[in-house]
Amino acid sequence: MKNKLGKILGLAIIIIILLALLIGKNEKVLFNNKENRDEGIASEEIEEDYNNKNEENISEVVNDINTIEIVATGDILIHKEILETQYNSETDEYDFNNNFKYIKKYLEKADLAIGNLETTLSGIENYGFSGYPSFNSPDSLADAMKSAGYDIVANMNNHCLDRDVNGYYRTRKTLVDRGFDVIGTRESIDDKRYIIKDVKGINVGVISYGYTMTVEDGNFGVNGISIPYDLLQLMNYYHPDTLENDMLNMKEQIELMREDGAEVIVFYMHWGDEYELEPNDIQKQIAQFLADEKVDIIFGTHPHSLQPIDMIQSSDGSSDTAVVYSMGNFLSSQRTERIGNPYTEDGAIVSVKVNKDMETNEITVDIPTYIPTWVNWYGKDAKLFYEVVPATIDDADYLTEEGRERIKESFDRTTSVIENYDEAIEVNKFIDTDN
Repeated sequence: MKNKLGKILGLAIIIIILLALLIGKNEKVLFNNKENRDEGIASEEIEEDYNNKNEENISEVVNDINTIEIVATGDILIHKEILETQYNSETDEYDFNNNFKYIKKYLEKADLAIGNLETTLSGIENYGFSGYPSFNSPDSLADAMKSAGYDIVANMNNHCLDRDVNGYYRTRKTLVDRGFDVIGTRESIDDKRYIIKDVKGINVGVISYGYTMTVEDGNFGVNGISIPYDLLQLMNYYHPDTLENDMLNMKEQIELMREDGAEVIVFYMHWGDEYELEPNDIQKQIAQFLADEKVDIIFGTHPHSLQPIDMIQSSDGSSDTAVVYSMGNFLSSQRTERIGNPYTEDGAIVSVKVNKDMETNEITVDIPTYIPTWVNWYGKDAKLFYEVVPATIDDADYLTEEGRERIKESFDRTTSVIENYDEAIEVNKFIDTDN
């Protein structure tokens, strides 16, 4: 009997101890410090404070800043020298993948990559492949660009009609069939003049415009070719003689993009004077107009040489627009040896980061950064190969001793031109130098 009573008492003591521990644990939840106990704060108040802290934590999560990276490159020109090298007589095929292999990682890692295709993809049957002055390239060029990481292709430029109206339509179809968004031209008058991409929760509106000229018959044209009126309606163009109205059209498209939900607006412009290192008056006029319309980013092509990057303030002082007047040649055979102009060897991959506060929906756009690029060439198997390389590496094993010297010269040329306007522009800021 004593043993049984002892066991009962022992069990009771254990239960009491456990209850005491449990009460102490609950007290720590409700009164988590001595000051609260001394001040007699009620448990409801502590619980309310606890809930508020949870709400703050939730708010911190919701208040995350979402950042995307948009990159753009300049002119992709497939001259006959490149066509000859990329052709494999054994397979009767063209392969352009090696042209992009050293810069592929920079395009792939971007959330959105845009390039200017300054050639047609008109097929070989009726036209044949050729370079300057009337470009037509194999469809495999589009495959290589897709593999390199491009998402959007601009084709409203002075070579978009090099293989007439049929070439215009076939080029667009070839690009669309390979999954590209095409800007600057339309398939039908019912299509929008712009695209809007949901990029990681940020709606990015992208549009392209290219210059036109007056040709012999008095019509608007490109590369000396008259544009049929029906086709002109499918192009985003401007002309010096109608510039005021053309800018009003740009304004209308900006408003339509915003109505369609665009939070960031990007213009990709084919403009300027060839081989000039400074923007002309029309470039500056359009850039200021777009800045006043609160466009976020302007990427420029056509001069075949680099021009400065700048941050333009709107006339009312309320906003800034990043403008890259010209990104130069990205891929071409225009080199000092061929045309006597070293600046045509230089290009850039320009990066702009866009940030969105996911709670307030506020959008901010960072100052552009860039990677200088250079078109390296080398002889192999009786061919002359052209490859785009970062102009920041002077000891790469694919460079000859002469190449190492010339890439340094290219780097110096590029930084002196691009950073001529805005001291805030910094070179190589987004380069991963470990890879």
